[in-house]
Amino acid sequence: MPATRSAGSIRRKAQDAWLFLSRWAKAPGRMGAVAPSSRALALAMAAEIPDDKSDCPIIELGGGTGSITNGLLESGIAPSRLVVIERDRHLASLLRQRFKGVEVICGDAGQLPELLARHGITRVAAVVSGLPLLLFPRDLLDQIVDGCFTVLGPTSPLIQFTYGHASPLPPESFGLTARRGPKVWLNIPPATVWIYQRASAG
Repeated sequence: MPATRSAGSIRRKAQDAWLFLSRWAKAPGRMGAVAPSSRALALAMAAEIPDDKSDCPIIELGGGTGSITNGLLESGIAPSRLVVIERDRHLASLLRQRFKGVEVICGDAGQLPELLARHGITRVAAVVSGLPLLLFPRDLLDQIVDGCFTVLGPTSPLIQFTYGHASPLPPESFGLTARRGPKVWLNIPPATVWIYQRASAG
């Protein structure tokens, strides 16, 4: 039985990698990577979510094939508390099938407050982003970051990863503080986690 589960896991990872690559080929500017994020990266990002004991939702931007979603759930976040924003309709449908109890919203992260308001959400505990921010034009980046901090609480973080060494956001221009989190070598390519908060909360 363990061997069967292992074979199934390997098969699913291969299918996810192929699906992710095919979606990337259609829209590389939206995906930003040619392979799903690793479990190690997902858990590293989940570890940066404050344990505030609240029931406020946790938002994931750019669910993809669900690698980070799975890590967030594995870390102990209740499915009913997790809301995933995914622009690609095919991937959003896949996420709904895989993660029962998780709210999956097919929409643009640049309209985050409006998307969440339609579901009765006005305040969130954290935003975990798998979006390729470095590839976005400045006007879209402004919309996404401003939208995140419209719904985030005063001390609540935006958690982002990047493949580069430097911060993927210019924090001063957004009135934010930036903290470099762990470097995750068990990711392809290796990635660094960054945590952003309002400057007044730093």
